[in-house]
Amino acid sequence: MSDFDEPVPYDATAVRPAYETLPAAVQARIEKELGGRPTAITMAGGGFTGGFAAKLRTESGAELFIKAVGADKPYVHRAYVQEARINPALPEGLPAPRLEFSVDVADWTVLGFEAVEGRALALPMSAESLQLMLNAWAEAAALLTPAPQQLLDLGVSAVPIDESLQRFKGVAAGDVAPFWLPPALEGRVDQLAELDAGIDEALQADSVMHFDLRPDNMILGTDRAWICDWNWLQVHATWFDTACFLVAAHGDGHDAESLFWSHPTAKGVSQDQLDTGLAAITGYYLAQSMEDLIPGVSPYIRKHQRWSGIAVADWLAARRGWN
Repeated sequence: MSDFDEPVPYDATAVRPAYETLPAAVQARIEKELGGRPTAITMAGGGFTGGFAAKLRTESGAELFIKAVGADKPYVHRAYVQEARINPALPEGLPAPRLEFSVDVADWTVLGFEAVEGRALALPMSAESLQLMLNAWAEAAALLTPAPQQLLDLGVSAVPIDESLQRFKGVAAGDVAPFWLPPALEGRVDQLAELDAGIDEALQADSVMHFDLRPDNMILGTDRAWICDWNWLQVHATWFDTACFLVAAHGDGHDAESLFWSHPTAKGVSQDQLDTGLAAITGYYLAQSMEDLIPGVSPYIRKHQRWSGIAVADWLAARRGWN
């Protein structure tokens, strides 16, 4: 059980449209690709955006995992379009569901993936489930280092880290409004700013990172895991994804510190680099948690960000001796 506030139900955060509410033309195209009308629809319960996402099965047994969204949800639409570009260029053998088709129907984008047999993570997570997910990321990170040429050809690049991961630097400079901090970080904005100011340098590497690696972006099978939502790839250090992933593990009571240093992506990472990464993640989550809810986005988003921010702040504080 977590030592923090009750976490969100990561397998039941989503607010998604029902299949019957999709435009008729979208349904018709899905059914053409599927080979018939779905007789079983299993909605994806996890996630924070409002796009349609579900496993569809016909009476004949044909299955696809379908994602669909209209242009009225521009953030989600942009993510789905990007995922349709990226997925076919992922290295062979990378543990991710394979894209079977993508198509635009009017102002909707529809993606169909292989329907892998697995489930969404729910907290508390077992040590076995956690290890399956870490193993999947180790496999993926190895295939993404050095940065694969086919991804570079798509425009995946080392975009400079923006201010969203330098919130403490912004507060210290007066450019960002102060936000709530847990007691262990109170009065330490200047120290935190010194850390997150170095995030760009800390993440320099010849590898491709997922940049949104969390347990709720994975599917758990009986003896393996798959990584989903390959939308926001950049050429940076894969260890940062490992740290991001382990935030939920720390909040759930697991030894994130040991798990990080034993992971293959941590090879060559310094203690200061990890602190810089954790400070950047802390500022991002805590600042975002203060924002208003976004229409069409899960009402759990801000609670997820606050819980995650408290968890990563606790991990950083323990490492810095601030407790």
